[in-house]
Amino acid sequence: MNVLVINAGSSSLKFKLFDGDSGDAVVAGHYIDIGETAGKGEGARIITRSGAADKTALAFRDHRSAIGDMLALLRGENLFGGRNGGAVIGHRIVHGGERYDRATLITPEVLDYLREISVLAPLHNPVALACVDELAAALPDLRQYAVFDTAFHRTMSDTVYLYGLPLELYRKYGIRKYGFHGTSHKYAAHRAAEIMGRDIASLRIVTCHLGNGQSICAVKHGKSIDTSMGFTPLEGLPMGTRSGSFDPEIIFFLMDHGYAPGDIRTMINKRSGLLGLSGVDSHYKTIEERARAGYAASRLASDILVNRIICLIGAYTAEMGGIDAVVFTGGIGENSAYLRRGVLEGLAHAGLVLDEAANSGNAETITATGSPVRALIIPANEELQIAREVMEAAGGVIG
Repeated sequence: MNVLVINAGSSSLKFKLFDGDSGDAVVAGHYIDIGETAGKGEGARIITRSGAADKTALAFRDHRSAIGDMLALLRGENLFGGRNGGAVIGHRIVHGGERYDRATLITPEVLDYLREISVLAPLHNPVALACVDELAAALPDLRQYAVFDTAFHRTMSDTVYLYGLPLELYRKYGIRKYGFHGTSHKYAAHRAAEIMGRDIASLRIVTCHLGNGQSICAVKHGKSIDTSMGFTPLEGLPMGTRSGSFDPEIIFFLMDHGYAPGDIRTMINKRSGLLGLSGVDSHYKTIEERARAGYAASRLASDILVNRIICLIGAYTAEMGGIDAVVFTGGIGENSAYLRRGVLEGLAHAGLVLDEAANSGNAETITATGSPVRALIIPANEELQIAREVMEAAGGVIG
């Protein structure tokens, strides 16, 4: 049985088809700029097989049309076959609310609940559910499962996930810390345990998912006990365009000075973070290049991000009662030796001894032999984690 994994972003769509027998990815695809540039020739489809990528300029008006193109490609190449035959489908769903803590078979009742809570993830849940609907219409006999970004963090205690707000707001509206990137954090933590040759139930790990969206997670004995994103993905670290955490009174201060609520929402989500601090770009690669070249604002943006990461790792170390490993994953975490060096030098007091050569070479382990705390680089593989969880829920094992 093969597993088709669907990862729908606000204006993108990724898919990956896994062979259920070998666990290998047969084909992967990425649709870029869905909707925003439809009809302008700026969208693209990238199909990857055996490590070779083929990019085609294509514009898709919405996620449903991208799903239709994907199905034509998969059917045309008979990729739903395999020794066991058939397939199941797994969807990355950003928000599962308080109801779901594992991969879940999608039923009409599940869909009703996910539509109800889409207000908590308005950019992601609706497009993911549109993909579910399109695939249900096209392939009505295939089971579809939801794997939630929030599920891994359902093990947080109420002392962690509740805010210092009137408790009635939680009871009435579900206002609490949910956390996101859970699939990535879970994969990274379990992979770290494998690399270290240790039982994850004995480890205290901080996973750092660093990309355009960024979050840190405290994984104690295999369970998430705290994470930096909160009620929405806005809380926590300064990101590509999101502000991260700040004093909420600032919002009312700005309103008193003539800023409209909608303009503030746009500013803290789309014009802040690395973009707002540097004034030039939301991509860390550009920020790093300019910081190295001596541009003060870019250096400041990078230093602020590094500081916030160090502070969170320090806090989570205290919360877990110690630390055995720090994991870097995501586009920035996997590729920026500059940022990793800044973070690990700030954690030297905790027992992290950086191996400069290993760090510069993006090696798997970037701390020196004998370092009491290990630092690892683990490439993100959310799709594989989703496939594993879907197969487990469907009663099988991938690979």
